[in-house]
Amino acid sequence: MGLWRTVSYWGTNKTENLHQLRNVVLTNRVSILIACFTFLLSILSILSFGFIYSSQLALLFSFIFILPLFINRAGFLFAGRILLSVVLSIASLVTSILDKFDYFLLEEFQYFEFRLTLLAATLFPFILFKLEENKYWISALAINFLCLILYDPAHELFGVGYYQMGLTGPNYYFLNYMVATTFFVIAGSAYFIKRSFEKSENENQSLIETLHQANTRLKQQSQLLQAKQQELIQANNLIEKQREMIALENTQLAEEILEKNKQLMETNTELVNHNNDLQQFSYTISHNLRGPVASIAGLLSLIDPAELGPNNLPLIEHFKNSFTSLDNTIKDLSNIIDIRNKVTRIRQKLNLAEEVEHLKTLLKREIEDNDVLISESFDHAPEIYSVKIMIHSILYNLISNAIKYRHPDKVCHINISSFQEDNFIKLIIEDNGIGIDMDRFGDKVFSLYKRFHTHIEGKGLGLFLVKLQTETMGGRIEVKSAPNQGSTFSVYLKIPENIGEQLIFENDVAKVYYDASTESLCCIWQRTHSAEEFEQVLSLSLDFLKAYRTPNWISDIRKVPMRKEDELNEIRAKYSQEYLKLGVKRIAVIMNSEEYTINDLKQKQEQIKNAYPISYTFFESSKNAYDWIKNQINQE
Repeated sequence: MGLWRTVSYWGTNKTENLHQLRNVVLTNRVSILIACFTFLLSILSILSFGFIYSSQLALLFSFIFILPLFINRAGFLFAGRILLSVVLSIASLVTSILDKFDYFLLEEFQYFEFRLTLLAATLFPFILFKLEENKYWISALAINFLCLILYDPAHELFGVGYYQMGLTGPNYYFLNYMVATTFFVIAGSAYFIKRSFEKSENENQSLIETLHQANTRLKQQSQLLQAKQQELIQANNLIEKQREMIALENTQLAEEILEKNKQLMETNTELVNHNNDLQQFSYTISHNLRGPVASIAGLLSLIDPAELGPNNLPLIEHFKNSFTSLDNTIKDLSNIIDIRNKVTRIRQKLNLAEEVEHLKTLLKREIEDNDVLISESFDHAPEIYSVKIMIHSILYNLISNAIKYRHPDKVCHINISSFQEDNFIKLIIEDNGIGIDMDRFGDKVFSLYKRFHTHIEGKGLGLFLVKLQTETMGGRIEVKSAPNQGSTFSVYLKIPENIGEQLIFENDVAKVYYDASTESLCCIWQRTHSAEEFEQVLSLSLDFLKAYRTPNWISDIRKVPMRKEDELNEIRAKYSQEYLKLGVKRIAVIMNSEEYTINDLKQKQEQIKNAYPISYTFFESSKNAYDWIKNQINQE
């Protein structure tokens, strides 16, 4: 192993390039291997066939194959690789021609065997050269290809061609096409493998250099830290004394931050869940399952019971019942997903002054600590119908950003106003902070994880969320800003066309929608229903109330006059406490008194009132119920 390593590294002292050093070692070792195997082959040939031309040439070329070793040792590193890249092809062609002069031993196989070594030589240029050394490996590859293409012409030139020697294979020349094709397949494959290898190698080298630089920086930082260690030791005593005080302050601060951000985190989490997982699942239910189920329904309709015989009728009936159950289950699942998706699209009436006041409470600590002055002007558009959680998030991000990026030499002043422009409510949030260089960063202001003031802590997420939420609601956002001149954000929120009947859930059992003008959750019962169906509607309504805290509830039971309210109250009892916690103030029940006797009507109303300890009022029409709720709201 010592001799093998010594010979392998001949010529490596002539270069300091790591890649070239590796190629020199590779050239030396390949040269040794080819020379050894050729020498072994010549010995076997002499023992098998005597000292014929091909045996003599094999012995000669075994010494020629060792020449790159000595060329590399002499310092001619490229010459050694070029020689090794082409010598096998040339040796194979020469040996093949001279081998045919031993015509008394001539066999047809002798015209095929040397083509194998010619094809093997195709790999050498890719093994020994980098792709960027294209003038060397392309030249070597071209020489190898010429040896392959001129194989038959060279034999015929010396009078030892395939047909000249009396062989009669009719498709012999077609072999040239197959060999040429094989050459290109081998060369192409080797090229792409080499390119992939070099790409990975370059990436690894780049990573190594990056890590080396990082390691150097770490060492420098370590030395700096050691130099300051004495200072830190002296400061440790003071830090230790203040630690408990800092921990206490951090705990109080963390509690305040958690309280302020709780609602934002909940709404953002709900938004992400609804817009991703539930919409994808809804799509799967609606498209991937409804199609096959509809096909089964069509096939069932084609079955003629008379043709099946009496023995098969129970089986078919059972199959139809199972199918109906499956169909209903899929519909129910689709409805559940639809209700959760629609909750985030519901517009409700929002008072902008109240929303800003709520945000000022959340940001009270920041406002007081930094003497922030917030002025408001909502006279031109005091209210807006929109998604509460998104409006809250938009205002929170823009106001908190204005405080965070305030000018150090000015009193932080934030002005918030609203106007109506065409079909939009325009919110303007203006500050006198440090501003943004729009010439440099104008196209990246709303990009994800983009920050423009690295001296202030942040994640570059707020403005991205503001733009995303504004566009989700059909609006847009614009910004005007300049360094040290403050920023003005204009948020255009589209005025919704329909706020009176925003559908949440609908099937043949019930229709549930939200009326933003009266802040009412409305449920119209469509048909007689089971306890399970009633509980499903109740549960879905609760999901909506959790998100929107709607104080009013309208229930229209005119189409289900005979349902048993006492039995349904057992189900209502499961959700009673939750409804009360969510702030439901009043319930309007619409029922047709003509469907009951006087006693039955009173009994029915008493049963309904027993459901929840909430104010109930009964009406004959939807209009009367809506008017009553509007009147109650105005009185408040």
